[in-house]
Amino acid sequence: MELTTAKIILLADFKVSPDTNFWLKKELEKLGYQPVLKGIQNYNVKDESGTFGKIRMWAKYFTLAKLGIKSSGKDDIIITDNFVIGAITAFICSVRNKKRKIIALNMIAHNKGLLNSMLRKLIYNRAFKYKTFWFSVNDEQLIEPYAKEFKFPKSRIFILHDPFYEADEREDYKDAGDYVFTGGDAYRDWKGVVNSARELPAIKFVGVARHKYFPHELKLPDNLTMHFDTSSDTFYSLLKQSKIVFLPLNSMAPCGLIVMMKAALLSKPVIITETPSTQNYIKDKVSGRLIKMSDEEQMKAAITELYQSADKRVTYTSYLKDYILQNFSTEKNAAIINKIILA
Repeated sequence: MELTTAKIILLADFKVSPDTNFWLKKELEKLGYQPVLKGIQNYNVKDESGTFGKIRMWAKYFTLAKLGIKSSGKDDIIITDNFVIGAITAFICSVRNKKRKIIALNMIAHNKGLLNSMLRKLIYNRAFKYKTFWFSVNDEQLIEPYAKEFKFPKSRIFILHDPFYEADEREDYKDAGDYVFTGGDAYRDWKGVVNSARELPAIKFVGVARHKYFPHELKLPDNLTMHFDTSSDTFYSLLKQSKIVFLPLNSMAPCGLIVMMKAALLSKPVIITETPSTQNYIKDKVSGRLIKMSDEEQMKAAITELYQSADKRVTYTSYLKDYILQNFSTEKNAAIINKIILA
């Protein structure tokens, strides 16, 4: 396979060490490259919430971007796993008239607060004018609205679907569990969850949420148990013990995909909101259930259908697990990224 002689710098939005098992570094090494991985060594999860926390996080993104530029030469390539870091890197290169090829993965533009939106517009619009800035989205349907909002040339955008990872746990189907599991960090339709549980009192629900994102004014029915700010181990332990995974979303931008794929690999039947991204993985009534956003009648009908039919749970999980394993590997993603490296 063709390779470039340019140095490749990988910028990751987490703390790294010499033994960090980062999928992109591993896959590029398989292709014959020797990428250098750099991360945010003072990363703190608290920086992901609150105005001051987000300001600190943006400052850390700028620091990492500058480190990537300093560690590379004019003919080298910088790849970022976080789109914001990539945009900041392109912004700095544009302002300082530095020549680099920059590849940023997974552009997501959820609706944000005023400060975040202002910073994003300022940095993104300058970054998109930088002629060697490439970036990915995880669905073709996202290109047009993003291009219209941020005014970028479509020739430097490519499709890269979210993959599963080799370390992800896998299980065969087991008709176990007596509850519907729902959870995630953000962009979940918690009102839909609460109302679905209230309207289905004979079915037990278990949810996991970030306390800051949950609408605490909602009155919980007796058959819904909520957990807040759990560890990742606890989150996936609760998912593994469930009968059905229910993921109603309230954003058309990519979200819910990590939980959906982990559920699929654990052979759990999935109900999820139909968005441009989720349609790439699930075909309704073939490998899971896709429901319209905020449609509580569809939510209740899908939950009832799957809860009552073991045959459908078995069929959907088998199709979805096989489809993901065949089509969404990190190896396939690395091959797509290599084409952009060589472009």
